[in-house]
Amino acid sequence: MQSTPKDILEISTIQDAQKAVSIANKSKTSITTVGSTHSHSRLIQNNTGIIIRTDQVKGTITINESDKTATVPSGMKLKEAAKSLWDKGYAFSNQGDVDVQSIAGLIGTGVHGTGITHPSISTHVQDATLITSTGDIIKASENKDVLEATRLNLGAIGLVMDVTFAVVPIFFLHEQTWKQNTESLIEEVDFLTKDNDHFEFFWDPSNDATYVKTLNPHKGPATKRNNSTQSYVDYSHEVFPSDRNDKHTEMEYSIPYQDGIACFKKIRNLILSKKHEVFWPVEYRTVAADSGWISPSKDRLTVTISIHQGLDQPHEPFFREAEDIFRSYDGRPHWGKCNYLTYSDFASMYAEGWDSFWKIQRDLDPEGLFLNSYLQSLCDRNR
Repeated sequence: MQSTPKDILEISTIQDAQKAVSIANKSKTSITTVGSTHSHSRLIQNNTGIIIRTDQVKGTITINESDKTATVPSGMKLKEAAKSLWDKGYAFSNQGDVDVQSIAGLIGTGVHGTGITHPSISTHVQDATLITSTGDIIKASENKDVLEATRLNLGAIGLVMDVTFAVVPIFFLHEQTWKQNTESLIEEVDFLTKDNDHFEFFWDPSNDATYVKTLNPHKGPATKRNNSTQSYVDYSHEVFPSDRNDKHTEMEYSIPYQDGIACFKKIRNLILSKKHEVFWPVEYRTVAADSGWISPSKDRLTVTISIHQGLDQPHEPFFREAEDIFRSYDGRPHWGKCNYLTYSDFASMYAEGWDSFWKIQRDLDPEGLFLNSYLQSLCDRNR
């Protein structure tokens, strides 16, 4: 996702953030914040306003021992934050399969891991410090609706300077991986999902085989591993992420759990039909239900299915046809990845939650300072 903004500003302090907001207000241009640029979404694109880079919004993590929370600077990358937490005796209870995102990006787009008892990372947000469109500093926890909007905020309600998460004591994880015939795995998916704390698989279209991964808590200690290791134990933050070095674009949809395999079969059949040239794997994970206003897992146990294409390959015809399949199963797209939905699609999908989110957005940003053209197309200001 490329942008040609009028200006790019870097911030490292609250004062920097307030100055950037003042500049945007005076020039009447919109603000888009960017952390790791990991997202595949139009949320981070801005061709008419100011892009604010948050890489330097760093510092130390503050632990509140009494309520088991950690306050993390918003520009810190997940990899660094998880390592720092471990050194202090704490960990995130779950992480996604990469750890390159900024902390603000995690909650801006609703990042999740896998596991039917594990909701998205946004559900663990207890507070955040925000700079509003007027330059005011507010704490999200002072208003329950502001806190709910902050937990999955699309970058639309203000500049996030730090985030307070509920955390857990450190723990080890045991990873096991294996290759399996796809048809036999399909028969075992429900069992494997419920029998493991974290379960996922990748389906490879080149050989129609699946590659399975399970993660489960372990008492430790860490064991050695190499490229051929199929079973090992390590610190949780070392096990959760995998290397994703090949550049690609991605679409992910959340499907009701009971329909996950049926939907996967249709996506598999679409790829095997060779209508589109697809070499990249399909990823299958699970997420617990939550109550987030615009969360893809809102009020339902969820299967997430991710499809990919290399940056040098055409993706839109394949993604659009796959999206029709996802939507036929009442699918909801991941906010940090590709989708082709419109205001009316999302308004119907999230109903009252959609209205509640945009009400808070208007209250905090009445002039739409934090809305790029994509977000402007999704809000109801002119409807």
